[in-house]
Amino acid sequence: PAGDGPHVSLAQAACLWAQNILDWPLYAHLNRSVWHRAEAGAEPFRPPRLCQCCDALARHCLRGGRPLPARAIANSCLRPFQPLGQAQILVYALRAGLPPAKREHYTCLATPELQYKDILYRRQFRRATPLS
Repeated sequence: PAGDGPHVSLAQAACLWAQNILDWPLYAHLNRSVWHRAEAGAEPFRPPRLCQCCDALARHCLRGGRPLPARAIANSCLRPFQPLGQAQILVYALRAGLPPAKREHYTCLATPELQYKDILYRRQFRRATPLS
């Protein structure tokens, strides 16, 4: 029912819209693409195929071919945030010997979300650190 969600002022809504202005065209394009393919009779999305691709990528670029405990990573910049409690967040360690271009690409894929958010922020705003 209406009124159950958070209440947002018009100024807050305008700010949120401005922050997400690039997301909407991307979402709309992808949504149109999916429906266009579905109407054209394209093969449906198959998660097992995605899993096979992920497994092949892991075997190719990860040390040991699987995620590792964070303590196994010497580079603290690639360690994920570990919340208090029983859960252990795993990390991806790249195998040695990858060509430089592939290493750079796979490092982006393996970077934990908080560190990657900082990278994106610096790229977007050209500042050394995010504002608090």
